Amino acid sequence: MPTNFKRVVSNPIFGGTLVLMFAGLIVSLACAATQPVYIAATTWFMIVYLLLLAVALVWAVASSSLHRYRLALLTMIGVGLSLNVGHIGYYINATIGALQAMSAGLIFAEITLFFWVLVLGSGPGTYLAELTGTGSEMRSMGYGGHGGEHSMSRVSNYRHTVNSNTNSGGRGSIADYYTSELNQSTVSGKGAETTTSIVYKARALYPYDANPDDPNEVSITKEEVMLVIDDSGKWWQVKKEDGSVGIAPSNYLARISS
Repeated sequence: MPTNFKRVVSNPIFGGTLVLMFAGLIVSLACAATQPVYIAATTWFMIVYLLLLAVALVWAVASSSLHRYRLALLTMIGVGLSLNVGHIGYYINATIGALQAMSAGLIFAEITLFFWVLVLGSGPGTYLAELTGTGSEMRSMGYGGHGGEHSMSRVSNYRHTVNSNTNSGGRGSIADYYTSELNQSTVSGKGAETTTSIVYKARALYPYDANPDDPNEVSITKEEVMLVIDDSGKWWQVKKEDGSVGIAPSNYLARISS
């Protein structure tokens, strides 16, 4: 996705914390420059490290790549938290005003890092994820890119098909669960129609807005009940009550016990 820095500005939570981070690091860097003789070599490394980390987060937000680099960013933030807290303890007790001011700047950075851990560590549907707007961006969290999984050619690879059940002499036990509601669903795949059996019902754990650039996806609402046609991948083929058929992320769905 193209980089658009307006995404950073339009997100008040990330925008505000990034301002706090850069302000704290600039203050720390300026104070350290006035008293270089008292500054440990690891302090310079840490300040540069945190600056690069902040730049990396800006890029991830601007390119809508948080869901792809979330774990890498969390690891880098964890390292930054450990490095920073040690330096805060070292400089906060100094008798020189510039060093105390530098520790104050590092405290600002520490608060920001701690907040980023909470936000990036929160899954979709949680309060912080919705507050910061990362919930919808991380709707495919754990899956990476869509890749070939979104192709409708997946329809022809259903594990529970009428043909396979017929060849085995009868319907499979899972397919028998909801035959009274809907025995068969006809869906199109690359111009050819494939008849499949309904597998089971599922309930949506979180709301999900379909990607407008992918016509194969369907939007779902929290607590919505639907029929799962294919659960062989990370994106499940479902049929909604209105008859629409498409794919939705499996970690947004929970099977309803029969």
